[in-house]
Amino acid sequence: MNNDKKKSIMALSITLIIGVLLGLLIPGAFHKIRQRGERGSRGPHYTLEHKQKWFASTIHRIIQPDSLQAQQIKPVTDWAAIGIDSIERSANLQMSNLLDSVKVQLNPLLSHEQRKRLEEFDTKAKANWNVGEKRRRK
Repeated sequence: MNNDKKKSIMALSITLIIGVLLGLLIPGAFHKIRQRGERGSRGPHYTLEHKQKWFASTIHRIIQPDSLQAQQIKPVTDWAAIGIDSIERSANLQMSNLLDSVKVQLNPLLSHEQRKRLEEFDTKAKANWNVGEKRRRK
């Protein structure tokens, strides 16, 4: 084979490999982005029950318990999920209070348009933090 044919075959091979890799990676990336979009906002689906299932499955995946251990681990993971939820709610409330304080302190310094943008940020942040939202409990 001459040099031109080798270069052509090499270019086609590299193009094929890149195409296959992109074909494998792009759908996965879109799926991940779509999943994050669905779960990005901690709406009503993000309940204590959801956290308990997530936490338990994470612990199970890490330690891979046998069936007897799994039964004994469940109360511990449920207890921990309740504790995590309590800490998260407390932290969210503290962040909300801090943001309210920032708004009060900045208010005299800001123009009407700046206050409006800060208020929009405040609304979005508190929605993500689930402040004031009553959560379903089992």
